[in-house]
Amino acid sequence: MNGQIQQNEVPAVKVKMEDVAKLANVNKATVSRALKGDSRISASTRERVWKAAKALGYQPDAVARGLSSNRTGLLGVVFVDLSQPWVGSFLSGLDRVASKQSYSLLVKCSGQGPSQKNVVARDLLSRNVDGIIWIAGAVPDLSFDGPLVAVGSENPRGFSVLIDVERGAQKLQKIAKGRVCEVRSGSAPFFRDIASFLKGPSLKTLPPLYVVDSSHDIPISGGGENVVLCGYPNVARLLKSYCLDWPAFELGAIAGRLSLNAIQEKGVRPEKVMVVPPLYSPEGDIVSL
Repeated sequence: MNGQIQQNEVPAVKVKMEDVAKLANVNKATVSRALKGDSRISASTRERVWKAAKALGYQPDAVARGLSSNRTGLLGVVFVDLSQPWVGSFLSGLDRVASKQSYSLLVKCSGQGPSQKNVVARDLLSRNVDGIIWIAGAVPDLSFDGPLVAVGSENPRGFSVLIDVERGAQKLQKIAKGRVCEVRSGSAPFFRDIASFLKGPSLKTLPPLYVVDSSHDIPISGGGENVVLCGYPNVARLLKSYCLDWPAFELGAIAGRLSLNAIQEKGVRPEKVMVVPPLYSPEGDIVSL
């Protein structure tokens, strides 16, 4: 092999960690640490190990890995329901991060009732998940040793990933140019309480900027530049309207990184991460502050 890493066909026999170590010109312990994302291994060495593993078709033994590290390689993910159109994008962002560390996702639906949320939480604990990502409202009181990351709500007992609604409101006021911002929120708004950040001087003689914020239950009779549709950039582009988007992919990726960094004990981590929602023009371009 001469230390040269090339893409080969997957051999008929099972590839061992020793084979990866030989091709990457490192020892077996370094391969193990690199594949786990250990921060003690340099980025160049990790890359060399991953290339060797890919070239040989090496697949880590999940059972053996779990026994040696006392981990299951599972992240629990809890939604209120799975019918929201952004769920797939959120899971894509989360899986992109988790799969790089050979983690799998266990997705659950909690419903609205507190009793069902507790049932789901207990089920995840019984499956010994290494971390929980909770995107189902208020976090239940869990006796859980692993990291619990709440998305969209405060988590007094762990990590939170929150939308910076105030910064989103500032973007709306920029395009309003002094006009009244009239918020029409449905039963499940993306940006709860955004109206409270839209106070200030206004030009009441001009047509207002309508901010339509609901997942399903507000009919949209028209579009144009006087409308901001929250959370649906593709629909907004068809209506030639602005869109204050709910960045589901980014939220999933950030939640995944927080959870895995905590599991792998990678130093100091922020307990709260604020994500600024992007604002798109009617043409689909990003509007910056």
